[in-house]
Amino acid sequence: MSANEYLLGDRDEELARLAFQHRVWARQAYALWERAGFAPGQTLLDAGCGPGFAAVELATLVGPAGRVIAVDDSQRFLNHLEGLGRVLGRDNIQTLRADVQRLELPPGSLDGAYARWLLCFLPRPEDAVAAIARALRPGGVFAVSDYFHYPGIALAPDGPALRRVAQAVEESWRIRGGDLDVAGRVPGMMRRCGLRVRDVRPIVRVARPGSALWNWPTTFFSGYVPKLVEMGLLTRQEQADFEREWAERSRDPDAFFSTPPIYDIIAEKPSLRG
Repeated sequence: MSANEYLLGDRDEELARLAFQHRVWARQAYALWERAGFAPGQTLLDAGCGPGFAAVELATLVGPAGRVIAVDDSQRFLNHLEGLGRVLGRDNIQTLRADVQRLELPPGSLDGAYARWLLCFLPRPEDAVAAIARALRPGGVFAVSDYFHYPGIALAPDGPALRRVAQAVEESWRIRGGDLDVAGRVPGMMRRCGLRVRDVRPIVRVARPGSALWNWPTTFFSGYVPKLVEMGLLTRQEQADFEREWAERSRDPDAFFSTPPIYDIIAEKPSLRG
């Protein structure tokens, strides 16, 4: 996706937030890669790679005999990845600036592909799925991690202000052509694009105040709630109500936060023998 399409932008603050986000969700990413069968020597695609925090770890996974093609439409993010790759000595990463909805890779050139929190941003996610499916070899695997039923986000004790913010977040995605329920449509997209869904698995985590996982929504809301006000999707009073509610829960030892449901979906391109 392009920096213009990416709702959260590609400035320094967002780059830092994405680095923190990857650390918080790294264990879940590795578990998905293992279930997908990503392995040394493979050629993998990181679709919508952003600043490349997952790409450098995929490059370690496939090793020097493998290759990672990291695709994004933000040149700033790709520059960051290239610098990170040089520092870490990952010379098996190829960056490619492209819109994943119009991606053109040679047919059969990929052993696997990975897309985390990408399809939810795209106006035409099935175009991206189709492009990736064409590039997979028979037996190749596409692993997706994305949102479904975003209103499942929850705060305890109950947080009415959070529910209002979640509604505004969903609306902001819809305005830009995205869909925070996209994972519910992904299996159908994959089937229509010639892939066979192998596994669908929900990921819901619970955070307690003061934990790293609690700080994940904190870093998102602190930057994005003011944008929702600027977009006219929240009032300043609703912003103040939410900030007060979140601060109160952050000090409450009995509070907890349930993440919006994320679904891991793994699909395989059938072999020529079916």
